Amino acid sequence: MNLFKTSSKKLILFALLFVLGGFLGGLIIVKRNSPNDVFVVKEVIDGDTIKIADNIRIRLIGINSPDRGECYYEEARVFAKELLEGKKVRLEKDISGEDIYNRLLRYVVLLNDEPEGSNLLINDYLVRQGYAQSVASPPDNRYRDLLSSAQEEAIRENRGLWDECDYKRENEGLREQDSPPPSSDCIIKGNISEKGYGKVYLLPGCDNYNLTKIDTRKGESYFCTEKEAEAAGFRKATNCP
Repeated sequence: MNLFKTSSKKLILFALLFVLGGFLGGLIIVKRNSPNDVFVVKEVIDGDTIKIADNIRIRLIGINSPDRGECYYEEARVFAKELLEGKKVRLEKDISGEDIYNRLLRYVVLLNDEPEGSNLLINDYLVRQGYAQSVASPPDNRYRDLLSSAQEEAIRENRGLWDECDYKRENEGLREQDSPPPSSDCIIKGNISEKGYGKVYLLPGCDNYNLTKIDTRKGESYFCTEKEAEAAGFRKATNCP
């Protein structure tokens, strides 16, 4: 009889722990560990921060939209709100989990309702349309070259904040000198990124090859072969074919 009571108590305790563990575990999975979960955007706070629940804020990785009081803040907030609020998105985790403000760091992908339609990487889209700037966010580097390319396009086309604000002036002058290649056989560009991407080399045909200037005063150089570039400590840019 005592054995039966003891077994019953153990079963009840096990069941309670299982239910409680499932609830807490589910909360942890949603908030911390799920790299590719789908949610509905409950609220857009500003151009680079959204909410998927009252207590879960998402900070978009690799971008920075204007803060309150800065030029183009309201335009970026409204654009993101119309684009995302109430829509289904997929959240992609990189290396970091969250920032010091307990916001989850994620790439946000807007899902297309059409089966044959393409999804939209919002981090890239906001930068490309001129509503945010690309910022280096190591160790979260999955889309760093894509976001850098998006910003170059936005600047080139004078979109959004690059047309209306003084951000462009702050980014001019980073390449004061453009050195020509030493010969027609040595046209691989060794670029030292000032955005935290490190030393990369670009071949003709790589995105931004024609836009990349080489300033030998800063340690940049042309190379004749990829092996030569790698021996000098440069790695192939991820946006190269």
